Amino acid sequence: MKLDPSVRERYPDFIAAYAKVSGVTMEPTVEGLVERKRQVFSDLKARYGAVQMLDIPEIKAYRGLFKAMGADPSSYRPAPEYLLRKALDNRFPAVNNLVDSCLLVTVEHWVVAGAYDADRVKGQALTTLAKEMEPFELIDGRKMSPKLDEIVLRDDDKVLAAYTLGDAKSTMVTQKTTNALIVLWNAPGVGRDLVGAGLTAIINYARRYCGGHVERSEIL
Repeated sequence: MKLDPSVRERYPDFIAAYAKVSGVTMEPTVEGLVERKRQVFSDLKARYGAVQMLDIPEIKAYRGLFKAMGADPSSYRPAPEYLLRKALDNRFPAVNNLVDSCLLVTVEHWVVAGAYDADRVKGQALTTLAKEMEPFELIDGRKMSPKLDEIVLRDDDKVLAAYTLGDAKSTMVTQKTTNALIVLWNAPGVGRDLVGAGLTAIINYARRYCGGHVERSEIL
């Protein structure tokens, strides 16, 4: 994956990272991951259970970036905030072992982590800015267009994800996925140390809970 220099010109201190993982085995869940979730959720409740959500610096950072891209973070919450609220309310999503690993990393390390079927990515994946109203189908079936200058992930043919909208259905991981591209994004104010910790964690989870082999990883 590459990072278009125009992204940092528009949003200074933005960081992207990725891991290319082969040989994953997709399962509804695995016991070790279930236990890891319990540990993380317990830690989150101890740390944030009595804290006003909007006073958390990282949530302020994500909300600020949403606003900079023309999105209302109160009507469509940034992923880290949404997932923290779900974790504290005992309603954390469960999809499959790979996606759940990404969601867990998001609440652990304040990075947006997404998994994509690498065999459906055409050519080079690129984190860039939306330059036109290019509609794409989200995982839930809605067709949306990123706003101009919104951060997007795309390949040579199509949009794979938009920062304020989420991931495309075209490259979502399924039970048939064997090779995955995992992409991490921050918000300015969420430092490189957290991005690095998130990348290390998702590499560990992909190996431990998904049986994957990490071919390449990088912070951009």
